[in-house]
Amino acid sequence: MLRDVTVLVNPQAGRGRSRRVAGTAIAELRGLGLAVDVVVTRSAEHARVSAAAGVAEGRSAVAVCGGDGAFASVLPVLAGPAMLLGVLPGGSGNDVARALGLPVRDAAAAARVVAAGMAGPIDLGRVAAADGTQRWFATVVAAGFDARVNERMNAMTWPRGRTRYHVALVRELASFRPIPYRLTVDDEGLDCDAMLVAVGNLTSYGGGMKICPAARADDGQLDVTMVTSISRPTLVRLFPSVYPGRHVSRPEVRTLRGRAVSLSCAASPMVVAYADGERVGPLPISVSVVPAALPALGAATVGGL
Repeated sequence: MLRDVTVLVNPQAGRGRSRRVAGTAIAELRGLGLAVDVVVTRSAEHARVSAAAGVAEGRSAVAVCGGDGAFASVLPVLAGPAMLLGVLPGGSGNDVARALGLPVRDAAAAARVVAAGMAGPIDLGRVAAADGTQRWFATVVAAGFDARVNERMNAMTWPRGRTRYHVALVRELASFRPIPYRLTVDDEGLDCDAMLVAVGNLTSYGGGMKICPAARADDGQLDVTMVTSISRPTLVRLFPSVYPGRHVSRPEVRTLRGRAVSLSCAASPMVVAYADGERVGPLPISVSVVPAALPALGAATVGGL
């Protein structure tokens, strides 16, 4: 069991749900005898600085209370060093927590997993944008219809909550056309028109949509899912099958695996990539896997991912 932990709380995650999760989880951690240092983060940069301080102070672990974006925000300072990183699922998506086998609706149970201190090494991804900037990611890089829905949603101020995603999806669908991609997976190149290309280190994004259902975070590989050029009505019918991951059995969907992926296109308007739900920038991008980059609390309890 851990002796102490720094808990970083993103107060905006999950439309405020993270505050309730943090209260329950922190009480549970303290009840188990852990010394808990709590930091309510003001920004991604503040989270990174606070995580680095936890390392410098010799804390046993850092735990992030928030969603996938909050988890990803501390990877620049925690990936690589032997610092245990845990997640207390307080976001809207919680795809990292799902992959680690954490109970996403039971804050006290998630805290007990963190407190147990059982960690396993997980792979992480690196994505490089056209301007040369790079970032770590844990879940999925999206570049296509799914990313354009994100881009449209982020530009909207109304409605709020999950309804905004659905409105953005319908509006994007009305004008969406297949994208001409150039895709390279390791040494295999492919030119194709497709609706989307997703590169997964973990299985899901968007709160449980298993876009890369065969992805594992301990195999040193990236999984690529490509939805080829189909009609908009067919895309609508395909969408529900993404949640259980059944879409990959359909003839319109192609899957590939590799350690390095590059992606470009000649589409207009430009295609913007998202990683862990956060904007990366327009294509082209290159993506690579870094095996066993991080010891994650909870990974060992599910026998590897």
